[in-house]
Amino acid sequence: MKSLACWCFIVLIALPLCIPVSIGAQTRTASMEMLARQADVVVVGKVSRVSSTWNDDKSRIMTTVTVEVDQQVKGAGASAITLVTPGGEVDGVGELYSHTAQFKKDEEVVVFAQKDARGHLRVVAGEQGKLNVRADKTTGIRMVAGDTRLEDFVSHLKEMEKAVQD
Repeated sequence: MKSLACWCFIVLIALPLCIPVSIGAQTRTASMEMLARQADVVVVGKVSRVSSTWNDDKSRIMTTVTVEVDQQVKGAGASAITLVTPGGEVDGVGELYSHTAQFKKDEEVVVFAQKDARGHLRVVAGEQGKLNVRADKTTGIRMVAGDTRLEDFVSHLKEMEKAVQD
């Protein structure tokens, strides 16, 4: 019996520790250029509403996210955009999809979104198409993508968009 327990330990615990983590990884890092090129809309804004519902046949949960737009970087001007993402929670039942952007009410974000076949805006490249904006603890300057000032980030995106249009 001890030998069976030992083998179970090796198979269930020790073996996964020997396998490189990257073996199961399927996510490729998307560049800002690729995100901007694929997006129909790029905005900086604040999440004002997050609402999850079942689809028509109750086979999937979908979440609708409303972002109040502070800055329109790409796309037609709008005071708010509505995004649709897979997953969410309804009546104690939850669905979570890996590599999907997750939103919380009142968070400030930069979103790269593309229209799907039905005209709904979807986040480009899953979780990579949503960036959180935070205030630097010392200076209060709004930052995104690590240590980049939001103002510089937006300027760079606008320059890329202008270069594509020229």
